[in-house]
Amino acid sequence: MGERTTEVTVKKKNNVTHSYTVQPVTSAVGQLLGKFLLILQEKENEFGRRVQKDLLEPSNVVVQASKSGKSSDEKHRIFLNEVLRPLVGRKFLLFLDCWKTQADLTKFRAVFPNQNSQLLIFPEGSTGYIQPQDISLFRSWRYFHKKIEHHIHINRTEMTMNDRQYFINMHSVIHNQLSAP
Repeated sequence: MGERTTEVTVKKKNNVTHSYTVQPVTSAVGQLLGKFLLILQEKENEFGRRVQKDLLEPSNVVVQASKSGKSSDEKHRIFLNEVLRPLVGRKFLLFLDCWKTQADLTKFRAVFPNQNSQLLIFPEGSTGYIQPQDISLFRSWRYFHKKIEHHIHINRTEMTMNDRQYFINMHSVIHNQLSAP
C-alpha cells in the first residue's frame, strides 16, 4: 500500500529536486567497466574552491559539476578522455544516444584520432527500447539507490542525503556492487 503524496520539510527546494547524471561504460557482454562520470547540479558549472578541497573522489568516479546536473559538450569531452579512453584499445565499437552533444563525430575523432573505432548512434526516440543501459543497467542502479535510501530512512540513520559526498559515495558503492562478477 502506498501513498499519493509524501510531505517533507527541507531547507531548500533544491534538496528534493537535485538533478544529476550518471554516465557509466559497459562492455558488449553488459559488464560495468572501470570508472563512471557523475555530474552533480551546482549553482555554477564547477565546484567552489572549498568544496573541491573537501571533496573525496572514489577511484571509480569522475565527479563534475554543472548548473543543470546534466551533461554538456565540455562534460562529454571529459567523459571521453577520463572515463572511456583508459578503457578502450585501438579498435572498439561505441554506441551512443542521438543527442547532439554525444553524437559529434568531429569531437569523437579528435579524442580518438588513431583508433580504428566505430561509432554507432541510436535513432531518436529509441532510448527506452534498445539502449542496453536504459533497459537493464539503470533499472538495477535505481533499485540499489532506492534500497540504500530506504535502509537509511527505516533505520533512522543520521545522514544528510542531499550532501555531495554522500551522493558520490552512494553511487560509487552502487557501481562497485554492479561491477562485481
